Amino acid sequence: MNSQSLGPTLIGIGFAVIVAPFVVLFFLAIGPAGWVLIGGSLIVIGIAVSLRDASGYDDGDHLERTNCVDCGARIDADADACDHCGAVR
Repeated sequence: MNSQSLGPTLIGIGFAVIVAPFVVLFFLAIGPAGWVLIGGSLIVIGIAVSLRDASGYDDGDHLERTNCVDCGARIDADADACDHCGAVR
């Protein structure tokens, strides 16, 4: 490990040493009910983010879109004419 990569590592370890006792004390202070509340919240947020990022997620009623062959504007795949240039498909 050279000195350039050692610096950020030591900084990270220093922050961890400073923050870790406070995190431990926080979790001891809130007790098991708090652990369940925080853990459950993280699980729900994780599931929501996973579902939102899933390839099948649909953010509303989106029709399939394509480009107009004449002008290149985005139009609905089942459109009879381009809204931008009026070209008939």
